[in-house]
Formats: sequence, C-alpha cells, structure tokens
Amino acid sequence: MSREVAQRVFLLFNLIAVLAVAYVVHDIVFVTSELANKQPVIPLDTGISYLLLMSVFWLLSLVQFVGRRNKQHFVIRWSNQLVIGWFIATLLLAYFIPVLLQGRLQQAGYVPCDDPQVVSRISRGASLIFVHGQAFSVSDSQSRTHSAVCEIFASGVSG
Repeated sequence: MSREVAQRVFLLFNLIAVLAVAYVVHDIVFVTSELANKQPVIPLDTGISYLLLMSVFWLLSLVQFVGRRNKQHFVIRWSNQLVIGWFIATLLLAYFIPVLLQGRLQQAGYVPCDDPQVVSRISRGASLIFVHGQAFSVSDSQSRTHSAVCEIFASGVSG
C-alpha cells in the first residue's frame, strides 16, 4: 500500500470515529430528553457507548501530525502513555455511561425489559426497552412487578 493510500485510509478511520462519537452523544441526549419528557417507553442499547473507543484515532492523528512537525514535543515523548491513558479513559466512559443512564431511568420508575424488536446491534451490550411502571393501567390495586410490566409490554408489541 502506498503512503498516500495509507494516509487516506487513516483519514477515513478518523472521519468514521467522528460519526461514531457523534452517534454516542446523540444517543445520550435522546435518552435524557425522553426521560425529561417522561415518555412511557425509552429504548437503550448499552453497547453503543463502546463506539467511543474509536476516538483513539484522533490521538493517533495528533501524534502523527506533531511527529512530522516537531520531534521534541511532549506529545511524542509521552505518546505511548497518552494512547494507553486515552484508551483506558474511553473504556471506563463506555462502561459507566450506560450504568449511569440505567440508574437514572430506574430512579425515575422505569423497568428494564429485553427489546423484542431488536435482532442485531452494532456493538456489544444489552438492548433494552425501559418501560415506565405506570405506563399501563392497573386493574387491581397491586403494583406491577418487573416481569409483569415486561410481559404486558411484550404482549402489547406483538398484539
């Protein structure tokens, strides 16, 4: 592969990383706004946040750019530690973002159910539908359990 082609492929990975991180941010904003609007059903794929790992390409581009300009720059001297640190930081973010979103949803009275309409996902994680416990009318005075809310939701989707 020629140097020019390799550079274009590297640039393509950076552009894909921008789109992936934008998708993660969009998903967080969507879930937060749906929670603020008190929607009865909120979808959440817990694996989407792992797309943040693609942002490591941005740091690799910075290292490459600075390396071409100035070999004595601190980015070059500390590039290994920066890349490993960035990777660990994004990995921690990818783990804790869905945990925090799920916690906020459950505090607001939402119950996590498996999403019956999702066949495949773009990343690793659980595809969930958060259903508000009071979204369905309760004929008796007993509060609905977790599994009962999920069963009612699944029957409403299939029927």
